[in-house]
Amino acid sequence: MNAAARKAAIRELLLRTAVVAESAGLVSMAREVREVRVPKLEEERFSLVVLGEFNHGKSTFINALLGEALLPTGITPTTAVLTHVRFGEKKTAEAVLESGARKKVDPAKLSEWLTVDAEPREPVSHVEIAHPSPFLRDQITVVDTPGVNDINEQRAEITYGYVPRADAVLFLLDATQILSDSERQFLEQRILRSSRDRLVFVVTKADLLDDAELDQALAFARKHLGAIVAEPAIFPVSAKKAIAGEDGRMEPLLAHLRLTLGTERRRLLYDHALADAARLSGFVRQTLGMRRRSLELPEKDLAGRVAHAQERLKEGRKSLDAAAETIAAETAALKARVRQDLAAFTDEFCAALAPDLAAASAADLKHYLGPFLQDTWKAWLETEGEMIAAELERIAEKVIEVANERAEGVTRGVSEDLGVDRLVLQVDTFRYDASVFALGALGTTVFFFVNTLAGGILALAAPIVAMLLKGKAAQEMKAEAQTRAPETVRKVAATVAPKLDEIVDAFAGRLREFVAEAGAALARGIAEVLDRALLERRTVRDGAAASAEGVAVDKAFAELKAIDERMAELRQAVWEQD
Repeated sequence: MNAAARKAAIRELLLRTAVVAESAGLVSMAREVREVRVPKLEEERFSLVVLGEFNHGKSTFINALLGEALLPTGITPTTAVLTHVRFGEKKTAEAVLESGARKKVDPAKLSEWLTVDAEPREPVSHVEIAHPSPFLRDQITVVDTPGVNDINEQRAEITYGYVPRADAVLFLLDATQILSDSERQFLEQRILRSSRDRLVFVVTKADLLDDAELDQALAFARKHLGAIVAEPAIFPVSAKKAIAGEDGRMEPLLAHLRLTLGTERRRLLYDHALADAARLSGFVRQTLGMRRRSLELPEKDLAGRVAHAQERLKEGRKSLDAAAETIAAETAALKARVRQDLAAFTDEFCAALAPDLAAASAADLKHYLGPFLQDTWKAWLETEGEMIAAELERIAEKVIEVANERAEGVTRGVSEDLGVDRLVLQVDTFRYDASVFALGALGTTVFFFVNTLAGGILALAAPIVAMLLKGKAAQEMKAEAQTRAPETVRKVAATVAPKLDEIVDAFAGRLREFVAEAGAALARGIAEVLDRALLERRTVRDGAAASAEGVAVDKAFAELKAIDERMAELRQAVWEQD
């Protein structure tokens, strides 16, 4: 079978799956197959998804691939919507709204549509950009995604949901903090095993390390990634240097991509299309099983089971509501601990200052006292910030573990009530693991707080420095410094205390919102399943109609079986030599 025949056979299978999905009531799924998956196969569009935690330089890296600074970049989480970059003779951009409508976007004003801080607009599905980069010419689509640890549920949803549809995934790691725990957990738990052979690892910011440090970082990454992905492909790059026209180490990566996008491209496209079809088939089979079960049970019996399942759901919601009380108690205890740490540090710092100031010369005081105060406070804040992050991660883990257990228990109980296999809800409510959640909520907050406060400490210390520059006698200068320096330390402590409370309170608020939304999404997902089961039973009341509907369901099952068998044959044929 040649490539054209394989492609035609896969297209036929996708369309057959769409027909069965439509017969099962999955109209939106059928439409997606016909309008998205089949055209992608026909045009042989290769989807190259760039993935990674926020602030790892995904947009900067894509700009390096394109050869110019096109996508907006920044220190804080930047990309808020999926961005598709395709080849075009001229640079253009369009926002594709969730309604299906399209709006032209000035490529020079992409930040108004793509970034977290953009002004609220109509709900956007994604933004499509055309660009004349040679890299994109052969039907390549590069997809920029929000950060995988983005705390916003909607932005994380579009990232996690997009990975299975990627033909290849470039997972970006930061050379300066190579392979964090949250990244390892994401790769182990969130990347489907069927997607792991599509991963290519790109170590960004390689220019910030010297050769020895970079070698150590790469060795660490290879060791730990090897437990997740067989023979991981890892490439260090400096996107900023590449954009500036310097050696950004991009060529080895590009050579690897050319191989992937060349000799293996078509096989990968076909294999991924078949894998997508298999996942769709599994979901359709579950829906048909629900329909068959609703036909087998008398309407009164089914209504009773649904009512019992709804009671289970209410109890599950109560357990999730109780999690809010846990959050309040745990974070209050953490704030008390932080206050104690702050008071102890302040006292120790002031006590240690006296002999240091007495021993220092007037010249040293003039030059080093201000920076010394700043550096000492900054070091403490960084250490305390790590402790706060660890504790908040522990709280999140505890709360989300309860949420996961309740979600699992509710869905298992509802499945038993309805007499069907384990439900798989379309909304994966509890996708966040604790470390990803904690990092997304806290990481940049502490980073900016520490750095902003460092500048504030200099402002507080300025009177001391000014005093020391007035030309007083050395002994006078030292005496005043011994008085004013401890005062400054305590002023800083008074400034720091409410800020640390604010960090903890902000995290607790976001965690409460997460749990509340998780409970609401769980309720919506299960309620949809229950309502559908009842509705399907009530539309088929008499025996003859039920029998006819049962025959239709059996026919659909038989068609799915034939589709699955044909998929297995084609998937093997894809990797046979022509």
